[in-house]
Amino acid sequence: MKSIIVLGCGIAGLSCAVALQDAGFCSIRILARELPPYTTSDVAGGLWFPYKAEPMHRILAWSKVTFQEMMRLRNVPEAGITMTRFFQLFPKQLYRDAWWSGAVEVYRVLTEAEIAAEFPNLPKGQFPSGFYAEVPIAEPHKHLPYLMQRFRARGGTIEHAHIHSLEEVAEPHTIVINCTGLQAKYLVGDDNVFPIRGQIMVVKNTGINRSITIESNDERSEYATYTIARSEDVIMGGVAMENNWETSIDEATIQGIIARCASVEPALAQPIILQHKAGLRPGRTEVRLEAETLSNGATVIHNYGHGGSGYTVNWGCAHEVVHLVRVACSS
Repeated sequence: MKSIIVLGCGIAGLSCAVALQDAGFCSIRILARELPPYTTSDVAGGLWFPYKAEPMHRILAWSKVTFQEMMRLRNVPEAGITMTRFFQLFPKQLYRDAWWSGAVEVYRVLTEAEIAAEFPNLPKGQFPSGFYAEVPIAEPHKHLPYLMQRFRARGGTIEHAHIHSLEEVAEPHTIVINCTGLQAKYLVGDDNVFPIRGQIMVVKNTGINRSITIESNDERSEYATYTIARSEDVIMGGVAMENNWETSIDEATIQGIIARCASVEPALAQPIILQHKAGLRPGRTEVRLEAETLSNGATVIHNYGHGGSGYTVNWGCAHEVVHLVRVACSS
């Protein structure tokens, strides 16, 4: 059996490594420049919600698989999977279901009366429509260490490494899984990869039991308003700035986040701030998930460009990677 190297130790790389072990593959190594808690995946809120990723039909299929796997992992306490009541509110009337509705188990279209009852502080008619769903959250500070422990317990190894080209590791008898996220822009010279800057606040959860996303009238807006209620904290966000490489904390953005989030969740008007985080989502024109044969005959399976949907598509993508590995091994 061929040996397998996974490049990247974020949610994509760890999910692929674990799924390959589940499928019976052994001799798997993870090589990564950064390990948890210092990966881009550690900055994420961990909410299941398709965001900033294409193409829609593949995202939906992967999201459905991931939803089901996260629901199973709810029964493993150390996996750090919790459920949340999720509200997506719109400033205009909609006449369709959410495109992702088929992937979840509990979903309904909200009436304006229901929105008014759930959010009595909002001005009448500000959000005339919306969706409600019950979705899982993978809390990164628990979930990533759980996946690392699960992988290592079955003989997997994780190593720090700075890989500058696929040729450094892609030998003819080796299958390489490229889960390098934003770094794929340089590793494989992919000009379709770009950063989507995010900035969030982690604040103490004083009893909030719902998560909210507010959609903007301007689809090109760099600002995103959302709250993610986790077991011990709440994520307040944020921004979605394409082609912005800045990872330092912007003070003006903090005040904007508080104002926008408090407008819909008044309990967050004076939050007990635990941490500020900024990171770069790995954007791409479309997720790249495909096999490539290098000139030396080695197989590389690319799995990157998940945008803001890393925790929403990870298991679906991992299962497809397993399929491509099986094909490579049989050829």
